[in-house]
Amino acid sequence: MTKPSDFFVGILDFFAILMPGAIVTAILAPRFEHLVFGPLVKLPAGDAASWAAFLVCAFFLGHLVFLVGSYIDPLYNRLRERRSPYGNASAYACATQIRDRLIDPNECVALNTYQWSRSVLIASAPLAADDVHRLEADSKFFRSMMIVCVLAAIVLLREGHTLQGVVALVLVAPCFARYYERRFKSTTQAYVHVITLYRAGLLKSLDGDETA
Repeated sequence: MTKPSDFFVGILDFFAILMPGAIVTAILAPRFEHLVFGPLVKLPAGDAASWAAFLVCAFFLGHLVFLVGSYIDPLYNRLRERRSPYGNASAYACATQIRDRLIDPNECVALNTYQWSRSVLIASAPLAADDVHRLEADSKFFRSMMIVCVLAAIVLLREGHTLQGVVALVLVAPCFARYYERRFKSTTQAYVHVITLYRAGLLKSLDGDETA
């Protein structure tokens, strides 16, 4: 039976990869299909074959967009160190202390606090993990949309659609703001859930004994 966590992983793939990839395919296919896509990949005309080709191309391009978007994360990390609108630093410190109590010191190198918190929630509290997954899906969608907006702006400006190109470029800023807010909140929520579970005695240490 499909579990809620499996469903939201699918939602993450849809919003962060397939949807941005579909938008990029829709932008590029009419203009460059004779150079890049070939005759098989066109905007869907209603038949199953064209839809299948479109979706495969969208999935492929979506992964490329996702990869390029991942290079935005260092900028997020630098901004996060300068401002902490959700009190993330305090929640991070508390979650790190809990992690250090429950795993061996050597394992701390392999698991940063967020990775550990996320894994704990998946194993111990699926509903809390779903909450974090939803926020992650939002953040990665808007991260990918920044790349989509830049690409759309380049294509539109190249074709002389100055106003539309400028609008697409301006949309990068709100997309980044929403990406930043959703990602920051997803990490904060993960830490808060772990702290709550620990204080409620619902986390288990490596030897299987419940925490006090």
